[in-house]
Amino acid sequence: MPSQKAAFTTTLIVHDFTNSLIDCLSVCHYYSPMKFKVVLTCLVLISVSACTHINKPSSPSNPVDSDTQARAPKTGGRIITDNEGGQNNTPQGSNNTEPSAFDPTSEPTEPSAIDDINADTLSIASSVVESHDADILDRVRRGFSLPDLQTKDVRQHERWAAKHSTYLTNLFDRAEPFLFFIVEEIEKRGLPMELALLPAVESAFDPGAVSRSRAAGLWQFVPATGRGFGLRQDWWYDGRHDPYSSTFAALDYLEQLHNMFDGDWFIALAAYNAGPGTLRREINKAKRRGRKTDYVSLNLRQETRRYIPKLVALKNIIQDPQKYNLTLPVVANRPHFEVIDLPGQIDLVAFAKNSGIDRHLLRRLNHGFKRWATSPDGPHRLLVPLNSGRNVDYAKLAIENTPKVNYRNHKIANGDTLSGIARTYGVSVAALRTANKLRNTSIRAGQELFIPVQGAVASRAQPLKAVSTDRKESKLTHKVKKGETLWSIARHYHVKLDQLMNWNNLNSSDVLNLNQVLTVFIN
Repeated sequence: MPSQKAAFTTTLIVHDFTNSLIDCLSVCHYYSPMKFKVVLTCLVLISVSACTHINKPSSPSNPVDSDTQARAPKTGGRIITDNEGGQNNTPQGSNNTEPSAFDPTSEPTEPSAIDDINADTLSIASSVVESHDADILDRVRRGFSLPDLQTKDVRQHERWAAKHSTYLTNLFDRAEPFLFFIVEEIEKRGLPMELALLPAVESAFDPGAVSRSRAAGLWQFVPATGRGFGLRQDWWYDGRHDPYSSTFAALDYLEQLHNMFDGDWFIALAAYNAGPGTLRREINKAKRRGRKTDYVSLNLRQETRRYIPKLVALKNIIQDPQKYNLTLPVVANRPHFEVIDLPGQIDLVAFAKNSGIDRHLLRRLNHGFKRWATSPDGPHRLLVPLNSGRNVDYAKLAIENTPKVNYRNHKIANGDTLSGIARTYGVSVAALRTANKLRNTSIRAGQELFIPVQGAVASRAQPLKAVSTDRKESKLTHKVKKGETLWSIARHYHVKLDQLMNWNNLNSSDVLNLNQVLTVFIN
């Protein structure tokens, strides 16, 4: 019995060690799927072999071995009964309240605990292989359902992409944070998976993209269409740049167009590019002339005629990359972000620092927020990257410790201007107008203004508020002369360099120009 307990304890250690290595290897799968499978298979065989070897009873003839076995339950018993660090070390299928697994008198036909561990190890390994065997592009291929399209434009785009493999590598690198989420939503709606590739044509999967026609975001909504599908646009927030909200809006719009044009996806996609009104006019014109009204036959502008071939060419390459002598990158088939709720408006710079999340990645996932903070009117949520298992926990803790954005009151004095107040507090005129719902820049003495300040801006504005609101202060202008610097001007007027820079919305690295006019407040 002691020997079986020792064997069981040792097997648990092997089992946990194997699982840890499997977890590590699964992270590496992204970079080398084939090597991953080979190494993982060897690891499983080694683990099974070790467990089988341990299952053999040891000879009690060696007193040293017997003594070691007698001590094993005392030194290793904590592994069986405790859950240190939240880890469950009890093997699946075993029960600590039933002694049959340790009872030498149990029926030989019953599986032993070690057999259960062997089965669990194989099951865990196979599930890891199964869950990581296919990248997200495998799911995309299986969901293709649009009809084939063979035109010279399609062939031209195929040839171009085949010659520019770096373009595809960079494209899928940009797509990785968003593609899993988009694929999931398309599968839920039962839509053609080709739609998941539409942001590649629209924006190259760049949430910050803006076109000449003022279309913006992953899905390139123009302002009016974006507002029509609930994408708010103000000083704080632009839903068109929000990958999360704009995806729902784009799929809603595409479904609407699909129904509007009698289930023809090519016409619906053309309408997404050119507008439904344009397609209606062309279809009606073709009907009056007795012509066909399918996508290929319609007389569309060149941009729209080349729009769908770009999508079809990308689909064909993903469908069969070997045909084009291409090797596509692996895009991990897993979620890349999680949505967490916010208690209200928060400072994004401070949140990134407190949570340890790279602020550039945080910015990319939450590109809808245009400023240093989330919008006071919502959405009160953040997309947090899942590149680390602890990111979400750290993010939730960081939210509790991140300063909320706040506003200060400023009583307008005679001679104050909106632009001057904005410079004083380090905010823009647009921010003041938005916060105070001003139609223009006109203000009057005695009026109270709300000033949005936070973090570094708040600390920078604190000493300036006393200066700008003190009636004993005199405001003057200084014209920069040859050889002068910010430091020399500040020393000349006996003011602090930081004050001079903030009064004029300058940085220490800014170069002064000859005859540039600066504002100075002195006693």
